[in-house]
Parts: sequence; C-alpha cells; structure tokens
Amino acid sequence: MASAINSHNHIGPLIALLTEVKETDKPDFGNVHAFCEELHQGISELGGRFFVFSLDGFDEEGITGYYYENDEWKKGVLPLPQVIYNRLSSRRTEFGNRYNAFLENLNTSGIKIFNHRFLSKWEIHETLSAEQHLRPFLPETRLYNRDALKEMLEHHDLLYIKPVHGSQGRRIIRLSRLEGNVHVSFSSFPEKEMPVFRDVENLARSLASKAEKQQCIIQQGIHLSDFNGRKMDFRVLCHKNAQHFWKTTSVVARVSAEDCFVSNIARGGEAIRPLQVLSGIFGKEQAHQQVALMKELAIEVADAIGRYSQGHTAELGIDIGIDVSGKLWLIEANSKPSKNFEERGERIRPSTKAIIEHCFGLSGAGGAGGENK
Repeated sequence: MASAINSHNHIGPLIALLTEVKETDKPDFGNVHAFCEELHQGISELGGRFFVFSLDGFDEEGITGYYYENDEWKKGVLPLPQVIYNRLSSRRTEFGNRYNAFLENLNTSGIKIFNHRFLSKWEIHETLSAEQHLRPFLPETRLYNRDALKEMLEHHDLLYIKPVHGSQGRRIIRLSRLEGNVHVSFSSFPEKEMPVFRDVENLARSLASKAEKQQCIIQQGIHLSDFNGRKMDFRVLCHKNAQHFWKTTSVVARVSAEDCFVSNIARGGEAIRPLQVLSGIFGKEQAHQQVALMKELAIEVADAIGRYSQGHTAELGIDIGIDVSGKLWLIEANSKPSKNFEERGERIRPSTKAIIEHCFGLSGAGGAGGENK
C-alpha cells in the first residue's frame, strides 16, 4: 500500500489520533468519529495534516491509518507523526505490555504523546489532597472497605461508591441514610429496587459483589443545587495552550435524566448553558461570579494534576458541583472527557481549537494554532 500523506503537500506538522478502529465497509472511530473530522478540518486549515490509527496499525517504519479526503476516510501507509493525541477508550489496553512498548518506541523516536493514559479517581484524589488550598473543595473520600463504609455512614447521610477506574457514570452506587435506614440505588439500573438496610453488616454483604471485587472509592455525597428537581453539576474543560499554560475552554451545566442520580450525558443527561440555570437559582450577578469561580478552581485543579500525573497531560474535564449555599465542590476530574456534550455547528469548537493549538506547539510549529478566545 503506497504512502498516502507523502503524496500530498503539507507544510505544517503531522498530527495523529490514537483510538480503537472498527473496520467494516467504512472505518468507525466510535465516540470520537465526528470529532476526528473536526480535528481534520481545523488542522488542515492551518496547513497541517491529520490521521487516525489504532495500535494494530503502528510500526516503527510507518503507520497504517486513516486520512480524510474527498469527504471520506481512506486507508493508507502514513509516515510517523510529530504528535500523537491519545483517545484510547480501554484502560485494559493502556495497562498492557503492548501499549507500554508503544510508549517506549515513541520515546526512542522523539514522538510526543499527550494524555497518554486514564487517571484513576483515587490517584486524582490523592494528588489534590496534597494541595492544601484545594482540600476545602474536596468531599471526604476513602478507598472502599467495610470499615470505611461503617465510619462514613456514621458521619454522612449521603454516600457514593464509585469504581476507581469507572467512567461515564457507570456502576455508581448511591447510599442514602434516612431515620436509621440505608436506601441503595444504582446509576446503571435506576429502576432496580433494593431492600432497605438497617444493619451495616448486611448492607456490606449485599454490596460485596459490586464494591469489593473491584477497587472502589467511597465518597461523601453533597446536597447540590438541582434544576427542576433533577441532579446537576458543571463540566469545565481545561486545555494547555501552545505555551503549556492551562486555560478553560468550555463550561456547561449537566442535568440528569428524570429519576437518575448521575448527570453524565452517557446516562441520559442534558447539557445546558450554565448561566441559564444558575441565574434562576442565585440571580444573574451571582451566577456570573459562580462561573468565574468555577473556572478559577478548574485551572487550579488542572495545574495540580498536570504537575503530578505521569506523562504529559494537556486536556482535562473537571466536574464541579454547587451546593444549596453556593459553595463549590470538586466532584471528579477526567483525562479523556467526552466530545459529545458540546454544541457542534459549522465552526470548530473552542475546545478543539485548543487541542490543535497545543499539538502545533508540541510539534515545534509554535503558535500556528492561533489564540483561542
């Protein structure tokens, strides 16, 4: 198979995205498929070239991947890129020997990669807990075991048990204590009814198959402000620019589906403009202040994670809640935030522009990505 990109003029950097690829009649890049077309458009407009590949297509001499031409993805043998953006969706793949060997090859070849692996919830909590100025924004969080369950139930009437390596709101357990009884519900099965527990040992035995067979955290639940009775938090996207400084590129309110206690879009949640919901709760002036404070907190969180996480982190989704008194709480941080909750029109989204700018900066092309406003 002939080299594809070598047959085209390209004066800018060669940038690639790593993900899983399903090959049928046409290649399918899963949840990032439309996003890849957006990246191609933005990178091409700046004189660069872009392609998508999977680990199966990587070779030290060249990469079998997919480039966009004449409104379709075409397969070809492509030269090694200057920069790789990791969007693998499998944690198991990232823990494997093959992926580690791939990273070693990149290091030897001088190829830059960013967001090179998922970050665990416990790893993020430990990182942020080490920052004294961030501790007031963190719910009490411990690794799950029966002693932690018992002690946390003594101090909090609302708890969440989350897989350390979970994502998209899957497999989260909510515990609500009311008049000595503990009510249990599941994010993946909101309609499932569970017995009410008064005895902690019985509760722990019931949860064992879900909370003890995989590493989990148990986290203090915060009584957050809601939107028309639906659960709500805020997703703040943060990116490093070409000069490696963090900035916010997007803020949206995420409102849960009816009768669901997680706000993730993957679980039926809805994205709404933050000022629209906050103005109705706190008034217009305070709503603007809250959004500004959320951005400041998100930048502080991103800076801490970027300094301490392994590899090069340049993109984070920071989830922030606001309780009924107006206090901000850090719920989670995600190293591979979803690309499906922001509005996508004809124009390149600010968050995508930020990724492109950082790629150009890593490639040595300087500020060719432009300044995002």
